[in-house]
Amino acid sequence: MPPDEQEAQASTDEAKPATGMRRWAERNEALVSLLLPAFLLGMGRGFIVPVLPLIAIDFGAGAAGAGLMLFVPMLGGVIVSLPTGYLMDRIGRRKLLIASTLLLSLSALLVLQASSFTEILIYLGINGLAQQMWQMTRLTVIADSSAQNRRGRMITGMAGVNRAGTLLGPLAGGAIAELFGLRMPFLVFGIMALLATVPSYLFVRETAPAVLARRRGDTAAAQVDISWARLITKAVVVLFAAQFMANVGRGGVQGQGGIYVAYAAFAYGLDALALGGISSAMGIIGIPVTLMAGQVMDRFGRKRTIVPASALLAVGLWIMGGVAWSELGLPFFILGFITINLAVSFMAGSMQTLGSDVAPAAARGKFFGVNRLIAEAGSATNPGIFTLSVALIAGAGGFTVAFASMGGFAIAASLLIGLVLRETLRKD
Repeated sequence: MPPDEQEAQASTDEAKPATGMRRWAERNEALVSLLLPAFLLGMGRGFIVPVLPLIAIDFGAGAAGAGLMLFVPMLGGVIVSLPTGYLMDRIGRRKLLIASTLLLSLSALLVLQASSFTEILIYLGINGLAQQMWQMTRLTVIADSSAQNRRGRMITGMAGVNRAGTLLGPLAGGAIAELFGLRMPFLVFGIMALLATVPSYLFVRETAPAVLARRRGDTAAAQVDISWARLITKAVVVLFAAQFMANVGRGGVQGQGGIYVAYAAFAYGLDALALGGISSAMGIIGIPVTLMAGQVMDRFGRKRTIVPASALLAVGLWIMGGVAWSELGLPFFILGFITINLAVSFMAGSMQTLGSDVAPAAARGKFFGVNRLIAEAGSATNPGIFTLSVALIAGAGGFTVAFASMGGFAIAASLLIGLVLRETLRKD
């Protein structure tokens, strides 16, 4: 069947009365198409959190190698951001959602048969690429289809459910690693990602304006706006700069772990089960904080969460720097870790909500492509700073420089948003 006829058939199918499971799914659209995949992907990703630094140790790669295992997926996210943005506007959101979860599953399963550390890094890079595709596309669908005064709750709801998944993942992943081997959590991740494909395939509707216009036969509206004039405004430039700085500060928190789990593994010699337990505990704390942040954003404004959370993140990072410099015990590490995770939980979804407020409706894909490129560049800079610092500066000094530098970026983001950017929530 020719492409035009396929699109016409798709439009006809969407117009048919819903029955059975589809009718239930339409009544519970947010649950099925947004929250369920977020939970599955969060849980799958949580399974691998405690084993990443231990795989690096197993290959003799050291702390710098553990940092690379965090850096490479973020680099994949940087590389794919712009292409994903352009593709979302041209071929639509739904196709990319389905492709991203399939690619997540494949890359996780490939880790099982990798024979070298380099090969594992390649598959982790592909995994990060696919994760970024899913996050960007899902965020754009929310921006397309939600009212402004509900976006904060929808985005933080997705983030909160994702954290609920990571709550279950690390502890179970650590136990599986102890019983069956360090790579077995990747098998679970692959299965979870494959299951997350099903709701997108069955229930997600296309929301890209150009694609919908093409289906209606509206040639003028189907043209995608590729001009930069819609993007280069003061608010957007400030947002992009603050996004980069904030992500340099918080980029090391992956599944309530990231570089901090790597630090704990090397500084305190914790095993996979202990690392998974710490990460899961942070998931418990983070879920209600994230959900509360959505309520605050939609009622009082976006800046009410971003400014104090970024400042608290800086404090937590400086505490962690002091812990590393003075080689303090595990309780002090946990204090810094809790502070950082509380801040990151309160920030979860805030910058994305801010971005969805200022994104031009006709070019949201391109906007989020640039936005996420900058965000992922900031996130990748975080473990990049960590890896470079511990590689060049021996002992506790390397960890201290890394954490202190990240704290500087976090406080800069707080000041920039607080003093320069206007509130974007409209109360009309």
